[in-house]
Amino acid sequence: MSRRSHKGFGYYMRQIFICALLIVCALYIGAHIYIQKQIVPVSNILENSVLKDRKFDAKVKEIHANDMSAYFLEEHSNPIISVRFLFQNAGFAYEPEDKQGVSTLLAEVLLAGGGEYDAEQFKDICAEYGIKLEFSSDTDNFSGVLQFPSEYKEIAVKIFQSAFYRPNYEENYFNLAKSQQLTVLRMQQENPDKILNEEFKQFIFAGHPYERNALGQIEIVENLTIEDVESYRQTKFAQNNLLIGLAGDLTLDEASELLNEIFSSLPEKSDGEKFVPLSLETSGAEKSVERNSAQAVVKFAVQGTFRDSVDFYPLYMANSVFGASGLTSRLNKVIREEKGLTYGIYTYMTISDAAALIEGSFSATPENFDTAKQLLLEEWQKLGENGVSEEELEQAKKSLISAYNLRFAEIDSIASMLLAMQKYNLGIDFLDKRNDYISEVSLQEVNAAAKKYFKTMPDMVYIGTLPKIKEKE
Repeated sequence: MSRRSHKGFGYYMRQIFICALLIVCALYIGAHIYIQKQIVPVSNILENSVLKDRKFDAKVKEIHANDMSAYFLEEHSNPIISVRFLFQNAGFAYEPEDKQGVSTLLAEVLLAGGGEYDAEQFKDICAEYGIKLEFSSDTDNFSGVLQFPSEYKEIAVKIFQSAFYRPNYEENYFNLAKSQQLTVLRMQQENPDKILNEEFKQFIFAGHPYERNALGQIEIVENLTIEDVESYRQTKFAQNNLLIGLAGDLTLDEASELLNEIFSSLPEKSDGEKFVPLSLETSGAEKSVERNSAQAVVKFAVQGTFRDSVDFYPLYMANSVFGASGLTSRLNKVIREEKGLTYGIYTYMTISDAAALIEGSFSATPENFDTAKQLLLEEWQKLGENGVSEEELEQAKKSLISAYNLRFAEIDSIASMLLAMQKYNLGIDFLDKRNDYISEVSLQEVNAAAKKYFKTMPDMVYIGTLPKIKEKE
């Protein structure tokens, strides 16, 4: 007769622990395999994308209605229509000095309904019919987007006309919108990133309207009235400063009809004129904003170039290699990967009506900040003196050409690009030619641009650290 051995509590606990350990190991290995399959290099994503070689069978066309024009691309693959538009010289830099913040307030008020719709009815109808309507004010322009399923074009047009031409100036909602803007303004004073951004603009654009806060100033916003907002709407929006990008599920005739329905009620002329272009003279000047923080953050800038300059694409390529290509950029390799001084550092080109800049930013702990800054300046000088290599340029071209077509996965992205093509005078055939512009840039042109635009040190503004400061001359 066999004797069954007695197994105590400890035995069963060990068995449970072993099983649990095996399960955890299996889950870890499975998750690792899954993640490896999901996380592939960006180059592979771009190479395998169905959009990488996308060609536009339909050509961009310029359509007209009354004195207005628009770029239009007919695209029936999805039953969606997107209208992107902007009014030039109507952004916050163009506001009267004593009405700063009025354009941002107007953008909010226009979403409170209008005509026969109150705010709740307006939101409900947009949600029910899948209508997207947004407004915003940036430095130079007041912009908007109207997107909707093509089958609901009639109701989308009616919604737009009601909000845009007959805004709801119900006093309670107006005061609520103003109160929210004031709240955000006050919150900015406690947010290091917002503080840095405003200090940076005031340092770089001192004395120019570009130094303004998009939300205005507290004491001015508090006194803005319904009459101020309506006056801005009537004087800044007109047919002569309107640009439109239109794409989606409609024919050429239908596009012209839609253009007329949406914008024909605008006056012919606005009262704004563009600023004269600025020339930014940088000398490596620095400003520090005192604030206790676990991270020190810097923004920096030098003079860049405008889109119509022969230097634009060569500089675009040089900057891509230097700091705009993410983790593969020179700055990230040296300062992030090799030295571990920051989680990320990047540069980018910005263009507005009056200013073209090469800007950049990074953050680091206070003890690492000076070292990271010094490496940045060393790499900046190297680029200006030695340029980029043939291998770096070819890799940048491949990445930029492949990535470009990924922008056109959505109708709204196409409409946005059509708008940019007009704003920057890129030409109606830009979608077909853009990648050629990239591929045709020579190494000699890129390095000449690097030498020209990276010859002077950038001006810098810090927050969260107190380094030795080189004052602005």
